[in-house]
Amino acid sequence: MRQRWRGALVAIGLVLAANIPKQAATASLGIEVTPAKLEVSIPPGATYNLPMTVRNSSFNQVHVQATLADFGVGLTGGYQFQKVGSRSNSLMRWATINPREFDLPAGNAQQVQLTLSVPADAKLSGEYAGIVFFQTRPPRRPGNSIAFSVRIAAKIYETIPGTVHLAGAVAKMVAAPSPRGENYRVLFKNLGNAHVYLHGQLSIQRGTTVVDNLALANGELVERGGERLLDVFGKRLPPGSYQAIGTIDYGGKTETGGEIAFVVH
Repeated sequence: MRQRWRGALVAIGLVLAANIPKQAATASLGIEVTPAKLEVSIPPGATYNLPMTVRNSSFNQVHVQATLADFGVGLTGGYQFQKVGSRSNSLMRWATINPREFDLPAGNAQQVQLTLSVPADAKLSGEYAGIVFFQTRPPRRPGNSIAFSVRIAAKIYETIPGTVHLAGAVAKMVAAPSPRGENYRVLFKNLGNAHVYLHGQLSIQRGTTVVDNLALANGELVERGGERLLDVFGKRLPPGSYQAIGTIDYGGKTETGGEIAFVVH
């Protein structure tokens, strides 16, 4: 079974839970989860037990609660969290976690087991994804005080062996003037069944002469079934007719791209 461990923090949320005091003492608020990202390959009908470790690096004991969620990434790269089962590629509908909540003394760690039970369904293909959130419960104290709730997350990808297909296309390109210079917008659509990362260039030509070269993408994430709007600014151009030629490498066998003609007045 293939595993790839990456220690990247997905999300941290801080919730203000009381009135601001006249003077607040500083303290470490950290909890950590390992792995913060994991990719596994599980055949239909199989069960996989994933150990996860939550560590309390703060100065106080905390109470931690675990929740499961679906997620997507919007046009501009913002994460969108939804209840389990909301998305067609929801992984967490097949997941259970134990323990669901626990007390964690300062400086200690707790192992949590995430169990993934993939249905024996021959129609399953590609990649399924989900997120596990670990969130502390703010302590209740009398008087004026500040209490923080810290939330961290682990992102899990699961693929059905032998079914992943990477595909993508530039769906739309636009060039428009702006106070910052020429504004180019390129819409990429993920046509495959797994997440991809984008790398690309944009070349601006006047006739056969290249007048501007721009980095179009540098590792932007596009989830399964998602779209990503790449928005870049180039230098100001003198009046005339131009072509914008974009190329994007999304990790597939071939690159994709697009071309438009535009006029600067």
